[in-house]
Amino acid sequence: MNLRITLLLLSVFFVIFSVEAKKAPKYTKYLFVFFSDNSPEGEQVRYAVSDNGFDYEVLNDGQPIVKSEDIALTKSIRDPHILRGQDGKTFYMVLTDMRSSLGWQSNDGIILMKSRDLIHWQHTAIDFPTRFPQLPGFDRDNLHAVWAPQTIWDPVRKQYMIYYSIGRHDWEYPTNDKNRDGSIFMQPYFKLFYSYANADFTDITEPQLLFDFGKASIDGDMIRDEQNDQYVLFFKDEGRSVMNGDWRTRQGVMRATSKNITGPWKVEWAHLQKPGQYPVEGSSVFPTIDGQKWILMYDCYVNGHYQFCESTDLQHFTYVRDTPTQGKFTPRHGSVIPITEKEYKRLLKFKN
Repeated sequence: MNLRITLLLLSVFFVIFSVEAKKAPKYTKYLFVFFSDNSPEGEQVRYAVSDNGFDYEVLNDGQPIVKSEDIALTKSIRDPHILRGQDGKTFYMVLTDMRSSLGWQSNDGIILMKSRDLIHWQHTAIDFPTRFPQLPGFDRDNLHAVWAPQTIWDPVRKQYMIYYSIGRHDWEYPTNDKNRDGSIFMQPYFKLFYSYANADFTDITEPQLLFDFGKASIDGDMIRDEQNDQYVLFFKDEGRSVMNGDWRTRQGVMRATSKNITGPWKVEWAHLQKPGQYPVEGSSVFPTIDGQKWILMYDCYVNGHYQFCESTDLQHFTYVRDTPTQGKFTPRHGSVIPITEKEYKRLLKFKN
């Protein structure tokens, strides 16, 4: 009788295991979503794929997957961030609605996009002064910029949280640098804010403060660290070299941690990029397909390449390599997710 029960339980276990194994997607490639340069032609959504997370080949012959003129109020985009949804089948992308040729203070909004196949996307452009006219300081004249949105799942609220950098003219502070006319250079002050998306991913709630570094900070990149039961926020200490307490800002990638998705945050006063490599921006952290490591990449935008590091604990990162950026692969601030072989083959066939 005991043998029969044991065999029955084992049979049930293997059936459940087989069902779960069939449900779990098998990722085979990394998908890099990026824009390529500061021209209107470069400020478009492009894709590249990799087998190892470090070396990438462009898709669609390097041409845009989504044309900015179809989705952006400014007819250009920057800083695309992509996320696979909780159902494993829906994809979310958020982007900066900006054309840099109009000026670095010309951007007042972000774009929300949703897709089931990584090719066809619904889109909504959100202009902050229009969407939130009741917010003091967020008017057209005072808002400096809305930059680099990203999305993360909030398991408590069971909603997608979108976070982004906000700069306002009334927050600017003086530096030791001078403009050409001899006047003091006023550093734009950026803080990180967050909103929650609605179920359709077409609108957001009123902005709330997420993180204030004490001086300008941009390009937040948040990830859940299950091993240490915390959230890790990677960000750039932005702007000219100034003192922030006992710390001198140097336009590098830094880390902060919190037990809660909205903070408060504990800053770790150190730069993570390879020593001597400044400035960098647009950090993005993603797990390796085998689940053994984390890859940290960031845009060395002055030197014209990406730099990749890896870690086993999300805290200590080792430099791996600089990725050559040449020909049709010249990525600027973007993000990476793993994809299945089926998804890869579908993208491989796509021509726009």
